[in-house]
Amino acid sequence: MKKTLYLIFTGIICSCSLTFAQNNPSANGSNVAPDEWLLVRKGSPWWYETKPSPMPSQLQKRPPSTAEQIIIDKARTLVANRPAKAFVLMDGDSVVYSETKAPADANSVFFGFSMGKTVTSMAVGQAICAGKMKLETKASEVVPELSGKALGNATVRDLLRMASGAADPNQDSSIWTPEQFKEWGRGNLNLVNLVTEDRIAKAARGMLSDYKPGEIISYKSTDPILLGIMVSRSTGTPWSQWLQEQVLNPMGAARSGLYVQDRQNNGLADGGMRLHLDDWMRFAVWVKRSSREQSCFGDYVRAALSTQISNGTSPNTRKMGKLFAGYGYFTWTENSIAPNTAWASGWGGQRIGWNTDPANNRMLITFSNIENWMPEVYEVARDWMRVK
Repeated sequence: MKKTLYLIFTGIICSCSLTFAQNNPSANGSNVAPDEWLLVRKGSPWWYETKPSPMPSQLQKRPPSTAEQIIIDKARTLVANRPAKAFVLMDGDSVVYSETKAPADANSVFFGFSMGKTVTSMAVGQAICAGKMKLETKASEVVPELSGKALGNATVRDLLRMASGAADPNQDSSIWTPEQFKEWGRGNLNLVNLVTEDRIAKAARGMLSDYKPGEIISYKSTDPILLGIMVSRSTGTPWSQWLQEQVLNPMGAARSGLYVQDRQNNGLADGGMRLHLDDWMRFAVWVKRSSREQSCFGDYVRAALSTQISNGTSPNTRKMGKLFAGYGYFTWTENSIAPNTAWASGWGGQRIGWNTDPANNRMLITFSNIENWMPEVYEVARDWMRVK
């Protein structure tokens, strides 16, 4: 399926041939997030509308230092000349630079795409620390529909590392067929049925034999969607309610947002979160703050932001995350441009970057229409996180 996409960058209209894979669009070989996907304010009636936390957290603002201003000037130039829709530089809970570009503004709801996987990771960590499941829990123990299927042998830890060993049907990491994608849009697809069908739950085939859980990373929607179902069943709580109580409330969300789910309240845990920009900032701050805690959840977050599995030997061998040598728990690690960072990463150029040094609280957030300028984002992150 192709159509012409007109993107306006700094007054220049770019006519691109937009191709839809099973899930996400691309243009001229680069991942694309058109405004009509990135900035949707209202969703389907069966989606969950997130609520502000009972105790919204406060974000601070402060003027930049001379050294910080140099980096901000670079970021501002990128926003003006690249397909950015938002760019934020933070130091802890202090916003030092924040800018949006039309049609995005402070009231826009930004679709995080696969940054939602990192949100899922935090919700899984909360379930583990609540004693509802373990890293060693097998999928079939919680989802008996997977008994006797290869995917059922994957543990929570395997799934968090994108190492379930299960089939990998689509190049863009989605797992539904074109007809299922249409049914999803109509609200007729049940995500439990999707991840437990034989086509998805069978083992992926390697060169000589089937892959086993934990053997290799294979980035796909199966693993996070299944984990969302497992958390819901283990806690006896709808996934959206668990996210509200265990992520959105403790992070101090200040405004309502949207979470994509099916009519049975199974969450699209591979990328369903849509929040205002300031609440994405609150999420980033909460993750960083949690990573410094001496607690079960603090231990989990530190593990999530550190390498748990290798992402291949070189960019040429990597299906996804070309500039990342490692993967944590639904986060990307070992960035080749910005060392000592971990990233939530979404299709089309949605990013949150954290410095993994406990003493360094600097973070970067950006939203974009096209992903092809991310190396420049990583350069800004590298420089921002080096400022003393």
